[in-house]
Order: sequence, then C-alpha cells, then structure tokens
Amino acid sequence: MVKRSEELRHQLEELKALKEEKFNEMVANRTDPTQEGWDAAWNEYYDKYGRQFGEDIRSLERAIHTEMNREVEVGDGVTMYLYSDAYACTVIAKTAKTITVQRDKATLDPNFKPEFVPGGFAAHCTNQDEQSYTYERDPNGEITKCYWSEKKGRFTTGGDQSIKIGLGRHEFYDYNF
Repeated sequence: MVKRSEELRHQLEELKALKEEKFNEMVANRTDPTQEGWDAAWNEYYDKYGRQFGEDIRSLERAIHTEMNREVEVGDGVTMYLYSDAYACTVIAKTAKTITVQRDKATLDPNFKPEFVPGGFAAHCTNQDEQSYTYERDPNGEITKCYWSEKKGRFTTGGDQSIKIGLGRHEFYDYNF
C-alpha cells in the first residue's frame, strides 16, 4: 500500500514539472530577446500561472509534512522540540490520535567543545550548531504521551501544544539560553 505522503510527493513532482514546462514555454523559450520582451513574457507567465503554482506547491509541501508526521510508526525515531532544546526519542506506542515516546540516550561527540565569547548573560556559544550525537534506545528513558493536533499537523504535548514532535532523532542543547 502506498502511503498518502508518497501520493502527495508524486503530485508535487508532477506540479513542479508542469510549472517548469509552462515557464519554458512562455518565458525561457521566448522569441523576443530584448529586456522588454523578457519583462512582458515574465509578467504574462506570472499573471497566468506564477502565483497559483507557488500557492499550490506550498500547500502540497505542507500536506506532505502533515502526512509524514501522521504516518509515524512504533519504533521510529522522533525529536521532542522543547523551546530551544531538543530531545531524541523513540515511538513506543501509537493509537489513531496519540503516540507515546520514550527519551533515548544521546551521547555528545567527545570531540565537540563549545566555544564561548563574552556576551549575553555571561557568554555566547559560537559553535553550538556543530553538536553531533549518537543515539541508543533507553528502556529507562522518560515516557511522554503526545496528541495529534490537526491545527499544527503534527503530534504535540504540553497544555498549550508548545512541545512539538518532529521526524528523526535530533538532540540539541542550547548553550545560549
């Protein structure tokens, strides 16, 4: 069975191909080589297709993202985004409207050394985006139940749905907070 996200991805590829075809037909392969000819061809293309192609592409990209989040399965790695920090987790249970995640053990690469310069509250870490981790399941990790948010198109937790669940494992510690 083909996943809904794959069907949408195929639609997106077809739409992008159509966009390129229409652009080539109306703009890139125009016969008038002058700047005025370029401007006229571009304006005609944009008036006829440009805005709608852009809106349709963005809409499909959002729908793909939502479906990929909805399709998460038990055993998949996910990330719990807590404001500026992020925790790697594994999905350990799933129902139609909930997932239960368990915090993984994330080990920071021992070669990573935070570099600080004076500023902020006390100092500012200039290389925190270079953090890298290895992950392993932790059967004793903290367990959190998350709920599907139709509005956000993803699983969330927290009373205000401020803690979001994303695909893949991505541990991150914000040294600057």
